[in-house]
Amino acid sequence: MTQPSSRRGPIISKAFAERGIDGIVKWDVLPVAGGERMRLVFEAVNSPWRQGVWLKCDRGIEIEGQHAPSVNLWRDSAPRVVTFTCHAGDGLLDVYNIWDAGQGRQSQAYTSGMRVEDLPRGRRYSCNDIGFDAAFDRLVFRLERG
Repeated sequence: MTQPSSRRGPIISKAFAERGIDGIVKWDVLPVAGGERMRLVFEAVNSPWRQGVWLKCDRGIEIEGQHAPSVNLWRDSAPRVVTFTCHAGDGLLDVYNIWDAGQGRQSQAYTSGMRVEDLPRGRRYSCNDIGFDAAFDRLVFRLERG
């Protein structure tokens, strides 16, 4: 896994682009202010596998007083709404979907990706884990400011 070389924009899925499906993001980069409070809202899961979200800021993520370089938030073990603080000296929050099909945490597969929808206070992510089933409904979540 590598981070975006510029860390200023998303990594787009080549697998879907090669099939004429544009705009599928493997790794998103959301501009944030250092110390900004955000909310992750899990909206839906449609998968037999465990689904979640990976978040990272260059100076860490803080949730309920716990500080970590990055976090894995799993839909089956995290609250439906998770409030966190971005410690982002570079002004960026990295985001991608994760899953566990019984072999441990996985991410960034050839056919994984997210449809990203801009919202007034953030973004909605509709995710695919593996395969070319383009429903992008394995996991749906929002990231909201404030």
